[in-house]
Amino acid sequence: MKRSFRWTVAGALISGLVFVTTGPISSQEVFPEGKGRDTLFLVCTQCHALNRMTEARFGADDWEFIVYDMISRGAPVYKDDIEDLNKYLIDNFAIEEQ
Repeated sequence: MKRSFRWTVAGALISGLVFVTTGPISSQEVFPEGKGRDTLFLVCTQCHALNRMTEARFGADDWEFIVYDMISRGAPVYKDDIEDLNKYLIDNFAIEEQ
């Protein structure tokens, strides 16, 4: 019984370590460093999953509209962070407008 418990605990620890170490790596690849990234993680994820940003098909004007729309709906973005958040979303996720 003790041996089985040890293997269960060991398996849980290993699974946890794999989850913890692989999660941030993929997030860093999809969400590169830059001004606005922390705001995106702290504010936008209060209501939206991260895939909402990566799967969206918005142009630059759309992202800017969305940021201001979310702020008007209560997203707690500091005034000083708005420009950086807009630039981050546009630089990393905006599609080419035709």
